[in-house]
Amino acid sequence: MINAIWARLRRNNRPLIISGAGIVGETILDLCCQQDVHVDGFCDGSTKVAGTEFRGYTVVHSPQLKDTFPDALVLITAAAIKDVVDLLAAQGIDSWMAAGPLLEACDIAQPESELDARKFAIETCITCHAAYLHPEHAFLRSVDLIITERCSLRCKDCANLMQYYQRPQNVDFDLLMRSLTALCSVLDEIMELRIIGGDALMNKRWPEIVARATQEDHIKRVVIYTNGAVVPGPDQIRLLKHPKVLMLVTDYGSLSCNMDRLKHYLAENGIAHRILRVDSWLDCASLERHDRTEEDNARIYRDCCAKNMLTLSDGKLFRCPFAANADRLGAVPAGEGDSVNILNGVGADSDNPTLRNRLVNYALNHGPMTACDYCNGRPLAGREVPPAVQIRTPLPYARQDAIGQ
Repeated sequence: MINAIWARLRRNNRPLIISGAGIVGETILDLCCQQDVHVDGFCDGSTKVAGTEFRGYTVVHSPQLKDTFPDALVLITAAAIKDVVDLLAAQGIDSWMAAGPLLEACDIAQPESELDARKFAIETCITCHAAYLHPEHAFLRSVDLIITERCSLRCKDCANLMQYYQRPQNVDFDLLMRSLTALCSVLDEIMELRIIGGDALMNKRWPEIVARATQEDHIKRVVIYTNGAVVPGPDQIRLLKHPKVLMLVTDYGSLSCNMDRLKHYLAENGIAHRILRVDSWLDCASLERHDRTEEDNARIYRDCCAKNMLTLSDGKLFRCPFAANADRLGAVPAGEGDSVNILNGVGADSDNPTLRNRLVNYALNHGPMTACDYCNGRPLAGREVPPAVQIRTPLPYARQDAIGQ
């Protein structure tokens, strides 16, 4: 099959454009050179990348691709392949190919300690493209599992809205377990389950939750998000060395008060991890109604870089952490179809084809939510603010049950 794809690309007489000027796009370019396939350019959906030089090419902004290459064949490298296909279709471009199958011969085996970002990106592309090309396979790229509202920090601009919780709590453990079981019972694969908060390690039962997730054959990777304030104990080393588990640690400098200890703990014990140092955040954390038109909210949704960050909260699946936490806070009215209650109808007939179809359709085809009108928007090239600016007290917001009283 792969040889046939390369043969088709060598016979191609249209301009060949690689969509995605990043790690995977660069890998595909190298493979094209090895296979004697000529590449005419790159395009990318990010305004930060558009117009820059990448491997000797000036990157075209994807929404303007038709203007520059009206008859292009597009080789898609983005994991969010449906978004790219929809963007191309809006321009009348229907000639495209998924790059995922061409990457299947690449070595994606991870080292035992710190994550190899290139291999991770290639693996993600392969898996997501395979799922898109075979829609009968009930696949979710990632699911954020909220296990706590508690955090060691109180960041004014937290995109997950932790700054609004007056009395942050851990999520009910039994409800978490039932939700996770229900979700896995109707899906074929979740590539990545992301354990989040708050700070996931602020929930003292996080080891039980992670252990349960690793036992699910449907879940391929379990990622624990933390900020360097909490260091796991020696009794958690074996769990954290599980081949499915990855720790993703955000380094906020002095605010990550135990970062040095945590780095030593991870390195000394050979625990798979990645350390992220963040220089800026997107200004997307306001929680107020904007009264936009349907068209404006559709644009907000279309440009959102978080709309595929599916989030499981109290038995309901949401498009993103903002919508999930806005619901937890009671700040947004419930809109029809804005979430999927995965506990409805799951039990003895847990292999529920109706729920399975609803989940897949929600993940692939859902449009703007009620929560979009309460969000500033989260485009890749949006306004940036300094990260982790601390506040003393929670921020006020309007609860739906208090409006009109």
